[in-house]
Amino acid sequence: MQGLLPLDSRSHFTGHSGQTIDIPHLSRNLYSILQQEVDLGDQALKRESADMAVTMFQSALQKLTIDQPFYDHLVHNLLLSYSLLIEKLLKKGQRSSAQDFLRAALQLEIRGKMAGDSRFLRRFAGAFQSLGIVFFQNNLNEESLLCCRKAISIYPAPGSYVNLTNALAATGQRARLSDFTTEITPEQLGRHLFIACVPKSASTFLKNLLVNLTGYRDLFTVYAAGQSEHEIYLPTLRECAHLDTVTQQHCRASDANVHLMQAFDIRPVVLVRNIFDSVMSLLDFYNKGAFQTSYFRADWPVMDEETKIDLLIENVVPWYFQFVASWDLAEKQKRLEVNWLSYEDLVADKPSSVLKVLEFYGLGASRRGVEQRIREIESEERKIRFNKGVTGRGRSGLHDRQKEQIRRLTRYYPSTDFARIGL
Repeated sequence: MQGLLPLDSRSHFTGHSGQTIDIPHLSRNLYSILQQEVDLGDQALKRESADMAVTMFQSALQKLTIDQPFYDHLVHNLLLSYSLLIEKLLKKGQRSSAQDFLRAALQLEIRGKMAGDSRFLRRFAGAFQSLGIVFFQNNLNEESLLCCRKAISIYPAPGSYVNLTNALAATGQRARLSDFTTEITPEQLGRHLFIACVPKSASTFLKNLLVNLTGYRDLFTVYAAGQSEHEIYLPTLRECAHLDTVTQQHCRASDANVHLMQAFDIRPVVLVRNIFDSVMSLLDFYNKGAFQTSYFRADWPVMDEETKIDLLIENVVPWYFQFVASWDLAEKQKRLEVNWLSYEDLVADKPSSVLKVLEFYGLGASRRGVEQRIREIESEERKIRFNKGVTGRGRSGLHDRQKEQIRRLTRYYPSTDFARIGL
């Protein structure tokens, strides 16, 4: 930071970019004291003398009012001084003192003329992000989360959410709507019916039926499909947060997904299917052309059926185990309220299954009305996407060797009950 310019009829500083910043109505004596304190604070920062820098910038700030242009610059320098001091204290193991100075730092605000300068706000927020990383590296996760949230409240840069996700996961705290948007309040959120599902589980049928019954908007909250994981895409979710929606996505309970669901008050229906039947249905699905969206699309057409099944077992089926284990853990840890539904129960009694889903979301419908809508949707084959619509195909379609290969995957998740997928 550069020092003060010589006095003329109006007092002024030179800002970070070298531009003159007027400071009107300062007496010569006060101006001289202020110049000395700012210069000493600047020199202390360069020497990494954090205590002195904090003292000088605190004293200088007390001599300015918010409406004076240089005020926000001094606030920023005070934050840098606090950050340097906190880092030094943590290196010495003085955590309590570091936490005290963090509380002081969190009180700092850009409230003057720089409050409308996005570049300045980005830098100010970045200082809090950096401080959050320092706390995270010292296993002070609560403090790291405070810094992340402060940074987001100042300037929510896309990279902010990486640190936020890490801090939330480390603390086990629930995400808040304000972590992701301030344009809508919790009371203004729409209803979000969300089907987290494995592929080939009648999820498209269920989604279309729920859209038909509720009149809610069909919403796919991903950036892209194809080879991409169906992670919830924040910009789409934020844009449609006020709407009533129905979503169907093949997504695991990643920390990022769980946090977005917590923040936007989404309670998922988790739809699963017998794993052996899933393999056979996937085989049919890929043989009909879906292999084009896979990473093995170059070689699939020339493989024999047994090799194709082995490929699915080794490359695709592990995702199914991660899917079940992740949602099972999210439920056990009470991070989300989850409603499990199986393909087998759905195809055995569609009206009852759908009525239970509606009840989970606090919605109601007559059984007769549900049955009528089911008949209407089933008459439009393109909206069903049932492959065979039957259960038990995996028992005869897979060799004993292949079945055992699938079963062995359970040993990597000893705390998860895979009875939900037939194991």
